[in-house]
Amino acid sequence: MEFPGFLGNESVKEGLRAAFAAGRFPHAVIFQGERGCGKQTLAGLTAQALVCRDKPRAPCGQCPSCLRAQAGSHPDIRRFQGSGASGSLSVEAGREMLEDAYRMPEEADYNVYIVDFGPRTLPAAQNTLLKLVEEPPKGAVFLMLCPSAGAVLPTIRSRSQIFTLRPPAVEDAARWLKEHRPEAGDRAEELARLCGGNLGRMLEELEGGRAGQAFAVAVEMAGAMLASGGHRLLAVSAELQKDRALFRETLERLSLIFRDACAVRMGGRELLSGAEPAVEKLCALPLGRLARLPGLAEECRDKLDRNANTGLLLAWFCAGLMNRAS
Repeated sequence: MEFPGFLGNESVKEGLRAAFAAGRFPHAVIFQGERGCGKQTLAGLTAQALVCRDKPRAPCGQCPSCLRAQAGSHPDIRRFQGSGASGSLSVEAGREMLEDAYRMPEEADYNVYIVDFGPRTLPAAQNTLLKLVEEPPKGAVFLMLCPSAGAVLPTIRSRSQIFTLRPPAVEDAARWLKEHRPEAGDRAEELARLCGGNLGRMLEELEGGRAGQAFAVAVEMAGAMLASGGHRLLAVSAELQKDRALFRETLERLSLIFRDACAVRMGGRELLSGAEPAVEKLCALPLGRLARLPGLAEECRDKLDRNANTGLLLAWFCAGLMNRAS
């Protein structure tokens, strides 16, 4: 089992490769990782390998099954993803999967279901999927994608093999961008550093995204929360109040900065945020307070995804930052 074009995550590839070679591929797999880290790409390659006709070279990329999988038209590969404002998987999607999963594959040995939970999927929708994971139909494989397996029901997690995806090294990501998007030119290294090697975010930024703006705001907020009083923090974060997309991107950048600071305090060296000066300043906080910051950013992002009032949420978040920093 090979993974052409999928960068990094060697331990994940090796685990999938070993399961495929042994003929005991798990019926339920969870790929967890931040947005842009390649969950959809890896799930697509895994599904293609499972339906490929040339098993020793799967996915060969040349057989009719591989070509149909690449085109998104293979009858035994189905994708289910969230919809609506929240982007989360619906109960209706779960029921559709339940009705479909007991049919026999049309061409391959497997029916493969790529299930994107989105940023937040309610237990009701997950309970529908649980029925399939508990007693899987013969030949059914469920590849579930989510930011964190912690948001998945424990009953689903316990029946699934979990793989954590991380961005490739910054140097590898810059090289990949130069090869695949020559127009990036000299910006490739800057984008790789700015996005922590996250290929999806690098492409978004290249196409006019605002990762740079969010990064700058996040760095300013990380420094401002250490200042006395909350006036500076409120001032540097004011632009987030009127821009939900920028607010969410900034929360993702802050989450990485906070996690880096926790990792450095515990002896780690590899930084994913690309914000070394901000991380160094945060390391002055007691470890107990520092450890609470990533959870605060994630809780705020969850509230934002639930359509909370932006102004009130920003005030709550800034107060939480000051409370943990003081």
